[in-house]
Amino acid sequence: MDSLRLVWLLTVALLAGCASNGEVAAPTTATTATATSTATATSTATATSTVTTAAPVTSTAEITVTTAETTVTTAAPTTIDISAVQTAEQLQAYVAEAAGFSQVEAAWLLPDDLDPQAGGAPGYTRYVFRETSAGVVPTLVEGPVGDQVRCQDPDLPCSYLELKELHESGGSIPEELELHPDELGALVAELDELNAFMEEHRDVDDACRAGHVSDRIQTPNMGSHFYNLSSMRRGFDPGSPQILLYTLADDSLPNGALGQCSEGRWIGEPMQLVGTAFVISPEIIGFDHPEGFTGGLDNWHSHFNLCRGNRKGVDQFVSREECAGLGGQFHDAIGWMLHAWVDPAHDNQLGVFSMWNSSITPFLGDADIRSASMVRGSDFPEDARQSLITNFAFESAIKVTAGEAVYFNNSDSVPHTVSAGTPDDPVLDSFDSGLLDPGDNWQLNTSTPGTYSYFCALHPDMTATIIVN
Repeated sequence: MDSLRLVWLLTVALLAGCASNGEVAAPTTATTATATSTATATSTATATSTVTTAAPVTSTAEITVTTAETTVTTAAPTTIDISAVQTAEQLQAYVAEAAGFSQVEAAWLLPDDLDPQAGGAPGYTRYVFRETSAGVVPTLVEGPVGDQVRCQDPDLPCSYLELKELHESGGSIPEELELHPDELGALVAELDELNAFMEEHRDVDDACRAGHVSDRIQTPNMGSHFYNLSSMRRGFDPGSPQILLYTLADDSLPNGALGQCSEGRWIGEPMQLVGTAFVISPEIIGFDHPEGFTGGLDNWHSHFNLCRGNRKGVDQFVSREECAGLGGQFHDAIGWMLHAWVDPAHDNQLGVFSMWNSSITPFLGDADIRSASMVRGSDFPEDARQSLITNFAFESAIKVTAGEAVYFNNSDSVPHTVSAGTPDDPVLDSFDSGLLDPGDNWQLNTSTPGTYSYFCALHPDMTATIIVN
């Protein structure tokens, strides 16, 4: 398998720094399988194939490939045979094509040559594309280009109080946080400073007197943004956020627009302070992903093509013309933003810098918030399963019923593939997406029960399993 290993070395050289969080997939156990794959991305060739495989339990397992024209049965390769060479050449072609993908230098911006479909999930993926009457448009970019440090697992110490306790206890820091003890100490000190600022503005009237203005929109699991317009052109200061986040004091969701500040007082229903946020113009901080808090947990984001509906109390993703007709305010882009949840009463188990907070009304857990955040186009089948590729990882295991379509959406910062088999035993003739650019969707139709492994030909650490019941 020297040719295949050469591919992995080329991949590492061409896409250095593209580490994966994917888990190792279970070995293929299905005795027979039929899969039909159709590429919907413009950069991916359309192909349909049928494959019958024997479980690769020994080096002498047989692989039978059936197409519309021919049926070929060969012994599983112990040395390079013609089919393995063809596979290696295909993988090398993917590597060469991916090397030509140019991610823009400015992390805020998008590559010019993308032709995306709707997909992504705000707060969980780097890119989010939405369908509007003007076509598919980008609506969010989150995190730096490349591998991101995402601390959204409730089993990890990702909240403000958990990070603080971990530092004070001197306990072992989970490797997922990618923090040294001194970095953790510096981060906790910054968060304590931010907490002190927040406590000074717990009364909403104090926020109004300090010059904060409500956007009048309370977003579920987030709150309402109270902006301090006088601080909008400041650089990053962990102890001086530009935004305070409030919700209705009775933990309900409003039916319409919230109140507003007037002459230093709050005119509206009682409010409670739940968090803070930062917003900084690229003119001040630059177009590259901000260097904010200590460590890499703070994945800043920017909104694009957003219609703010202050009068109606709801944001929408519509065209500029439709936004004007709705009485909203259209924003081509909003500067780099970051939520920071340092209110002990609303300690966020999804992470101190998560976009969403599970302790804020309507009190949804991570799985429900993630599901509600998923973006799909109008042509997405109601009974299909959507699987997001993000942060150099697949879902570790997908379970579907026979015949249920699976749509893979690449919401990451670089191209990926969905290729049958494993890095050591690729079976691209079974199914293969080809190169998926950011924003590309690819459909995999499964018809025969079994367990099938797949991987990314560009990032061999990305492995996963699909189980067809």
